[in-house]
Amino acid sequence: DNPVILAANKADLLPSKMGQARAENWVRRELEYLGVQSIANVGGAVRLVSCKTGYGLSSMLQKAQDLAEDMDCDVYVVGAANAGKSTLINFILDKNGQKTGAGRNTKKRAGNQNAKKGAVTTSPLPGTTLKFIQVDLGNGQKLYDTPGLLVPGTLTQLLTPAELKMVVPKK
Repeated sequence: DNPVILAANKADLLPSKMGQARAENWVRRELEYLGVQSIANVGGAVRLVSCKTGYGLSSMLQKAQDLAEDMDCDVYVVGAANAGKSTLINFILDKNGQKTGAGRNTKKRAGNQNAKKGAVTTSPLPGTTLKFIQVDLGNGQKLYDTPGLLVPGTLTQLLTPAELKMVVPKK
């Protein structure tokens, strides 16, 4: 089995009164309910992170890089549509100085302009990443941004683009 590090993203949107341990325990219970068992294997952990603010990312990224080096493998960022996978990739690019142009907090431009800046296109609407995007981590290791997984029964699959713009969190 491959190691799994589960990042529960968008921790910045959690109510301030909800403690970190409580949120992590809820995620673990949900994983157990869904039958996800790989979280307990080598490197497995639930980590609350915010790809928008950078909260919790440094230690998670270090763990992923250490596992990739130990196992001589690549890293794949996999998750539900609009979970923040591309924002995570941009954080890594920015941290490693691989991103040129304006800083991480500037408004993203559509189309190929982000490719010229060394950034991955992001959007508050799901379905922006359409193919695997490779990022070189050095030492022959690669990091892959992947298209979002469509989770059956989610509200975002039932809404129009105009409705999505109204309900997607912007905090």
